[in-house]
Amino acid sequence: MQINPRMDRQALLILALVFVGTVSSSMLMPMMGLFIVDGLNEAPWKIGIYSLIVAVLTVAANRVFGERIDRGGNVDRLLLISIGSFLVATTSLALHQSYLLLVTVGALFLGLSRAALSTMFTLGRLYAERAGMDVARYNSWLRMQTSLAWMVGPALSFIIIGEWGYRATFMTSAALGCLWLAMWFVAVPRNFQAPPKAEGAEDSGGGADWLLLLAASSCVFFALANVLYISAMPMFFIQELGLPHYAPGLSLTTKCLVEVPAIFLAASFARRWGERRVLYAAAFLAIGVFLAIAEIKTMPQLVLTAALEGIYYGTFAGVGITFVQGFADGKLGRATSMYINSLFLGGTAGSLLMGFVATWFDYRTVVLLAAVSAFCALLMLFASRRADAVLRSPLTAASGFDHQARSNKGG
Repeated sequence: MQINPRMDRQALLILALVFVGTVSSSMLMPMMGLFIVDGLNEAPWKIGIYSLIVAVLTVAANRVFGERIDRGGNVDRLLLISIGSFLVATTSLALHQSYLLLVTVGALFLGLSRAALSTMFTLGRLYAERAGMDVARYNSWLRMQTSLAWMVGPALSFIIIGEWGYRATFMTSAALGCLWLAMWFVAVPRNFQAPPKAEGAEDSGGGADWLLLLAASSCVFFALANVLYISAMPMFFIQELGLPHYAPGLSLTTKCLVEVPAIFLAASFARRWGERRVLYAAAFLAIGVFLAIAEIKTMPQLVLTAALEGIYYGTFAGVGITFVQGFADGKLGRATSMYINSLFLGGTAGSLLMGFVATWFDYRTVVLLAAVSAFCALLMLFASRRADAVLRSPLTAASGFDHQARSNKGG
């Protein structure tokens, strides 16, 4: 099939849908801990209870939605459930604020709403295939929308908290949720479904599941490394290195500025060398970056390492989803949900682990642990290559396992 390099109106609308939805949800994620401690005057350990409830519900919702899509469920209806859940949660918290409401109604519906990202990514991938577009390039555009949205959403929420308080923040997120719902009416085709599986695709065996798990595990470690460092970075720079208080902000800004073009360029590199080889490079660079950050002393060194950090993470973000989807074996919804869950699980583990490691050792140790996590991501990539080679052996091929397009993943 000939690849169409241009995006039509529908493809652009899906990108806008992802951006608006991610801005809406990213307003709430970083500020919930502060809301519990500062807004509700609860003990810090109660953050863990809320985070655990949301984590379990998010993973379960992503899995269920992905399976429904693979069985021919309507993508538009599943996405509507997530957007509606977001509106219920934000409206409830805007009207009444209590910890009990947060861990019941708030956690339940926010957990359901977080299945929206994997659903939107699956929608984008399916539409790109249907329209004959370059899937890897369009995936990079989808991923770029989330990076751009995260540059807007958290900053907006903390500005509103500082000026008008938490209630205004929930009201604003609810208003953005209404815009998200309006975008759903415009951008999502009605009764949109995944194409039916080829006959016998469901009988491919457990090899595909094992490969998919290995591919998603590499993303868990990439996400873990990123969140470990981001969580420890402000204290490491200011308290341990004695750098100015604007150093963390300068580092994040530099990283984000470099990350966005790196996401786009990663797709071009992947077409030439394969997703796995590009991820090898990202993992090697991440290891070197974190080791270098642990030794920086000056602001110019900070800016340089932040730019390199943006390159490594943008490279991972640009091709990670395409790499995982390459092992879908006819279950695209499940593969996409596993990718999103891997980022969420890695991020949750990173936030929790950072506190323990920093308490027992110091923040520099957390940065070094991020390098170890990047090394583990590299090991998972090598493991997926080895398992893929075994499953592509003549003996395994004779058993009927389908390896369509696997050779394009790179060695």
